[in-house]
Amino acid sequence: MDVTNIALIMVTKSSPQNELFLDYLRQQLDCHVQQLPTDEPPELPEHLRHCRVVALLDDDHLEESVLREWTQQLGQYDDAIFTAFNMSNEDRAVALMMRMPLHGIFYRGDSLELISKGIRKLFEGEMWLSRPLMERLLCAYWHRQHDEQLPLASLTPREQEILGLLDSGASNLDIADRLSISEHTVKSHLYHVFRKLKVRNRAQALNLLRQQPTAVVAAPRTRRETA
Repeated sequence: MDVTNIALIMVTKSSPQNELFLDYLRQQLDCHVQQLPTDEPPELPEHLRHCRVVALLDDDHLEESVLREWTQQLGQYDDAIFTAFNMSNEDRAVALMMRMPLHGIFYRGDSLELISKGIRKLFEGEMWLSRPLMERLLCAYWHRQHDEQLPLASLTPREQEILGLLDSGASNLDIADRLSISEHTVKSHLYHVFRKLKVRNRAQALNLLRQQPTAVVAAPRTRRETA
């Protein structure tokens, strides 16, 4: 593996343990390895800006907002790879990866040998994630995509019923009459519908409804229709 144009940076606090860790990585990886402080603005040193950078971001010593700043700053470099280390557990890893583009996760209990092996895989363009973590991420992404595609799923049956009546052209008064509720109650339901769908008015709500071809919102029949 050609590592002449690869640089590994570790964003963490200085400590004797981290110095030993860096020395170990230098010996094992035979590439440029550098520690960057956590208390300075995220910025890649000039001499590394033409390298393919793998960044190890210390989850123990970086606030999530700072982790995000680092990924955004390094994101301007096409070959930059972001990883987090000292991860406490899988729940934390899933939550973090759902919010930022990490290519790998290293846990607190990982051995130096395992971390070194993972970094080599990252150098080769692979991701470094455990199988259980991958399975949980796929499940989380599926649920997110499903929720985004079907925002109507967040509505109660009554709210879906009222939205269906709106789609049929009914006014608030018509809806109140057909459902035997007050017009004030109709307005209250619509307020919750608009808030859940993140729209401002009935036109936007109906437009969103019509963009959901798989969603069926049925308007109730009147007594005369069902007779």
